[in-house]
Amino acid sequence: MRDLTRRARWLAAAVLFLLAFVVVFVVAGGLGTSRSVAIQDFQRSSDPRQIIVTVVVGLSYDITEHSAREDATTVTVVVRGRAPSGTWPAIGIFIPVPITLQHDLGDRTVLDETGRMIPDAGAYRPPGAPRQ
Repeated sequence: MRDLTRRARWLAAAVLFLLAFVVVFVVAGGLGTSRSVAIQDFQRSSDPRQIIVTVVVGLSYDITEHSAREDATTVTVVVRGRAPSGTWPAIGIFIPVPITLQHDLGDRTVLDETGRMIPDAGAYRPPGAPRQ
């Protein structure tokens, strides 16, 4: 078998180093990782197939996805977010996230992904709407 030239060995070492760096960065929570965010409560909208869940995230978080799994008695809601890079003040921001259901909510129980019941906060009022 032919030996690699010195230049080929350096190139192979550089490629392996870059590959290891990318793997460590992704596994350690770098690019593209989103995690579940805490759901505080939900509100009912005027559309019986839409609820608004309130989540608490840090400053400059991005909501990356939200979904609902439905069965006859429950609706399980999942909301995921991505933290910004760098350091930010530890400030909690309440964000309303609309969730559209396949069927009317009716009297089904709303759960988070861990199976915890999410409190029903009544009818949705947009920010600044007068109290009734």
